[in-house]
Amino acid sequence: MLPQQQTQVQVTKFSKLPKLEGLEVIKGDVPQPKEGEVLCQIVLRPVNPTDVHAIQGLRPIGPHHTPHIAGGEGVAKVAKLGKGVTSFKEGQRVVGIPWPGLFGTWQQYRTMPAESLMTVPDKLSDQIAAQVWVNPLTARGLLDAGQVPKGEYLIQTAAGSTLGKMITTLAKHMGVNIIAVVRRSAQKEELHKLGAAAVIATDKEDLVERVKEITGGKGAYAAIDAVGGETTKQLALALRDGGTVYVYGALSGDPIQMDTLDTLYTFKRVEGWLLGNWLSAQKDLKATVQEVLQLLTDGVIVPESGDSFPLEKVHEAIAESLRTGRKGKVFLAG
Repeated sequence: MLPQQQTQVQVTKFSKLPKLEGLEVIKGDVPQPKEGEVLCQIVLRPVNPTDVHAIQGLRPIGPHHTPHIAGGEGVAKVAKLGKGVTSFKEGQRVVGIPWPGLFGTWQQYRTMPAESLMTVPDKLSDQIAAQVWVNPLTARGLLDAGQVPKGEYLIQTAAGSTLGKMITTLAKHMGVNIIAVVRRSAQKEELHKLGAAAVIATDKEDLVERVKEITGGKGAYAAIDAVGGETTKQLALALRDGGTVYVYGALSGDPIQMDTLDTLYTFKRVEGWLLGNWLSAQKDLKATVQEVLQLLTDGVIVPESGDSFPLEKVHEAIAESLRTGRKGKVFLAG
């Protein structure tokens, strides 16, 4: 028997860290699936940086309206089938491809068009399945964007993050040499074990000089950057002539910088990269998601899982997700 009421995390208004006073836990009705729809019982949801951006109204792709239910991804069980749906069974685990609008998963139940769902392999845990959409697909997309030939070097910043570690292991699988950039020397050993060809700790090493040493003076083929600001400039200086820095994050909060003469005379470029744009360019989105699911099943990509919090403790979960030095992805359960 399905309940009539559910717990939801609602953005009543856009608000800023650290308080996020516009984020509230409320009670709402459990919807009924219409024809062609599936009622999903969402069991686990990661707390991603993009979720925190969206809660503050900082995500360019939205949502731009309030109120709305927060949360961009998660794993669910089929709770009820709408009329005409024959491709799923009650109790099957599913993920959205994507969850419409990349919001609305921080609640217990929601309806989904059947064609926007994909079943989850039995071998994948809920913790891994809940993370399919944002990080693993981003790792795959960033490596696709760079088009780095086998044996060449790709620099990545924020390499100690959950996503950064996925990029390292996937790059090794694809034959690409990762130069992992981190802030602290204590992170180097773990990244070497994951397969990084080299690790640069900026607390003790000069990024440009070290990349030149590692690459025999020619520079890295490309770079992917989650930081921005001065870091983007340093990455560009460390690239081959004609190389590109793909910026997919803004952890520094500072405007991107570039060396004007280096850009002019060595034809360096900076491009913004968004997961949504890359996914829109895929000819067969389900095949792309299936490829990533297989990489997860085979253990090529291994997402890290951290602490879980109930929906009612969403503010504590967000604080933990932002804590420096935490281990693994933070989840909202229940």
